[in-house]
Amino acid sequence: MATAATWLIIAGMVLLVLGIGLRTVIMMRASDATPPEGRLLHGRQLLLQYRRLFPKSSLLVVTRSLLIGGAILLLAGLSLEIAR
Repeated sequence: MATAATWLIIAGMVLLVLGIGLRTVIMMRASDATPPEGRLLHGRQLLLQYRRLFPKSSLLVVTRSLLIGGAILLLAGLSLEIAR
């Protein structure tokens, strides 16, 4: 049981780190594509800008899936560890 909890925690952390890294890349691509004379975009506005610039990109879905999957695995592993 302990090894299952450990692997769930490790897999959850890896998915979370990948999701955060991919979200950072998306935000960097959106900020690079904005015109220099335009106003600065922050946070959610960058994601909306990315969606406008790359409408067929599936990276937003992949990023959200990685973050949700990582959180679920991490919580499952932590609950198994606590229950032990």
